[in-house]
Amino acid sequence: MTSLLKITNWTPEYFTANRSKCNLILENLEVLKEIPLLNTNTLQTFKDRQLVRFKGMIQDMHDPEYYLQLYEVKNTETEICELKCGMYTDSAECLPNEMVLLESENNQSSERQTCIVISIPGLNDWAKETYGQSHLGMKVINNLKRNLDESNSKIINNLESDRKKGKIFSIDDDKKIDTMTSQQCLFSKEYILNFPIPMDDGRACIVKIYEDISLKLNQVIEIIGFISLNPFLNALHYSDETMTQPEIIVHHPPTSLVPRLHAIKIIQSTKQDIKINSQIMSKAELIRSDLHLILNQLLFGDHLAADYLICHLLSSIYVRRDYFCLGTYPLNITHFPVIKYKEFPKDLYKFLTLLTEKSHFLEITLENLNNLTLLPKKDYECNRLTSGVLQLSNNTHLVIDETGLTTGKMTQIGRENYNAICDLVNFQKVTYDFTFYKMEYETDIPVLILSEAKSFIPCQTQVVLKVDSESKNVYPQIMEIAEQYLKDENRLINIRQYLETIRDTEFEFNDEEIIKEIQDDFIRWRQLNKNVDHLHSLMVLARLLSLSYGSNVLTVEHWKRAVQMETERLNRLPDKKET
Repeated sequence: MTSLLKITNWTPEYFTANRSKCNLILENLEVLKEIPLLNTNTLQTFKDRQLVRFKGMIQDMHDPEYYLQLYEVKNTETEICELKCGMYTDSAECLPNEMVLLESENNQSSERQTCIVISIPGLNDWAKETYGQSHLGMKVINNLKRNLDESNSKIINNLESDRKKGKIFSIDDDKKIDTMTSQQCLFSKEYILNFPIPMDDGRACIVKIYEDISLKLNQVIEIIGFISLNPFLNALHYSDETMTQPEIIVHHPPTSLVPRLHAIKIIQSTKQDIKINSQIMSKAELIRSDLHLILNQLLFGDHLAADYLICHLLSSIYVRRDYFCLGTYPLNITHFPVIKYKEFPKDLYKFLTLLTEKSHFLEITLENLNNLTLLPKKDYECNRLTSGVLQLSNNTHLVIDETGLTTGKMTQIGRENYNAICDLVNFQKVTYDFTFYKMEYETDIPVLILSEAKSFIPCQTQVVLKVDSESKNVYPQIMEIAEQYLKDENRLINIRQYLETIRDTEFEFNDEEIIKEIQDDFIRWRQLNKNVDHLHSLMVLARLLSLSYGSNVLTVEHWKRAVQMETERLNRLPDKKET
């Protein structure tokens, strides 16, 4: 019995011939870690057709691609024909004495899904997996040029064909390979990569998917597949009378900028280890105490604000009914000493990036509001979805800084951006503009708004900071102490796992005693505030508060604490009314 090759030595042909055995190996998550990671290594360290991993977010989906799953090749010297597999590759490499029989009855066509996957927007540095250069081996680097030269010396018959039946043609001038024509230069690198937010080390890939799998826009996936770095795949070598030049350029960028990736496995989500979950839940109260201590100090000694911020960081939607979604908990923190500490929003955000896996800091100024592209929009000339700032994956913490907002005239774009933010905060939906129609996409993005006074964005929960004068005077020193406190690696890991584990923990309201208590308090609250929406918010707060202490059921103690928190919060508001 022939032993299987090491996973890092697999080729498309080897995988096709040993599919069943290879698929069993791919079930082992530890073995997958041996595969080089495309996210954190330069393309120069990879060779064409090498097995790689890539973690990213689905930014756009293209029409399915038709290709030859099986094609017949004829040896012009011996007249012998054989069938070859066209899966997991963009082109067939034929020797000078071979030719592809494109009209053969033995050829079998099929289709594969194609989508654009980009590096996860807002992924914080600590959450980025690294893969050492030693795993790749210097042999790959040294052999890269030789491998490409050998490939280019063969006759390349491209089998890639989309619905428009485009064709690849070769050119004699090797110096033109992988370069951009003057027309291609009309589009910047940033435009081609199409990231929602700036990513210095970001990457985009055109992913070809062969299995029947349901995927969604903005979904985070991990791809195991064979990378294609064939320089003949760029727009310079592509001709199609049915496509505009901008469409050709955008859909066929240089592989040195946007490599192709032929997937053999898609991992849609990785659940927390059960052992880790039980460990975190057992010490949730202690971890919460550490987190509260840090946030309390960063919020100028305000214990109440720290409690609310913890609940906000743990929030996630658990029920959706039309425009009504339970679990989301947007928060507006106000009345911090912005004159003395203008950088407070950025300083607080810096600490949040150490704790949360994904986040983005959005400064709302009049200029940004009038000029930023927040909503994704379909570009029909290029036939692609142009991303906007709000095209983010679920559980990306969005921190909005309003301290730079001034009075002035808001343009039509500004009003559209304002409405987009309001829809995100209150309904957790982002509207995508397809010109002839609009489509709403559901999101689950926690939003924290930092403003001097009540935000101009409707947000139900406003917390007015009660600034401790001593904390205010020594705030720079407090930040230094907080940094030192978080240098304890175990403490930091515990807090990160705590936030991720608690967020996904199931919760139950099943105790008759607590249900009776809630009903009685609801009656009293309704008589005092006459605000039904607030009652729903109070239920969400009580749920998050209980979870923050490691309890997946609501207790009378935690319910009473939630009511007490809301009473204190409301009493701090300038107009004593719910915002």
